[in-house]
Amino acid sequence: MSATPGRQPSAKGPPPSPDAGDGTAAEPPPPYSLTSVDNALRLIHALGEQGELRVYEAAELLGVARSTAHRLLSTLTFRGFAIRAGGHVYRPGPALADAGLRALGRLDLRQVAKPHLRALSEDTGETVHLVVLEGNGARFVDGVESAQPLRVGLRIGMVLPAHSTSAGKAILAALPPEQVRSLYPRGVQTLTGRTLASLEDIERHLATVARVGYATNHGESAEDVSAVGVVIRDHARTPIAAIAVAAPSERLLQPRIPLIAIRMHRAGLAISGDYVSPR
Repeated sequence: MSATPGRQPSAKGPPPSPDAGDGTAAEPPPPYSLTSVDNALRLIHALGEQGELRVYEAAELLGVARSTAHRLLSTLTFRGFAIRAGGHVYRPGPALADAGLRALGRLDLRQVAKPHLRALSEDTGETVHLVVLEGNGARFVDGVESAQPLRVGLRIGMVLPAHSTSAGKAILAALPPEQVRSLYPRGVQTLTGRTLASLEDIERHLATVARVGYATNHGESAEDVSAVGVVIRDHARTPIAAIAVAAPSERLLQPRIPLIAIRMHRAGLAISGDYVSPR
């Protein structure tokens, strides 16, 4: 019987049709498009193209009131697609900056990591996941499930608050503190009574993670589930993902964690080496 993982917490008028690149106009927006979604996507595009956007510029671009533009930009900031750079100025956030590279590289990263995830799962006897950061969330993109009768099930496809997961913490701890702070413009979400509940708690905890070289999660994303997380970096030492070993809390006890972390570091280095090597 698997240990059950925590549930995922729970312009006025259309824009002008751009040129499709071959001399013909692109298709007009569908009649069922949602104005708010369309406006948010136009702001994301503008941030990516211009590198900076003021509230009044966003309002003019969309043909809406400044208060509406401000709410849209605030939502994009909350989701990591924008960063408030002071006053009423917004710039691209980490989710926007990395989205293109992640979309291109994720499949390749999964392919590279898979054999190492499988070997690590066989070595530890536990469930292993590959995780990437999306805004302030941790997305589980691949994994290998333990063969033990009592085990943690796969979470592939789920997105949980990064600070509630060992893999998410491992990535956050490898980021500059100011970037971490920018990911939490509206406070911190908790999943259990053990989840880090404030930005100050997260920052203190991440300092410890950076010092010891791995992150832990004891019932912070799901009751009775524990995990260890280790960051994966590219050749420039930039964090690109993390691996997590998860098990029922009764089996992942403190004396066992440092030994597992050593094996995880070896796997992480192997994944990094294979990922950045020319193929």
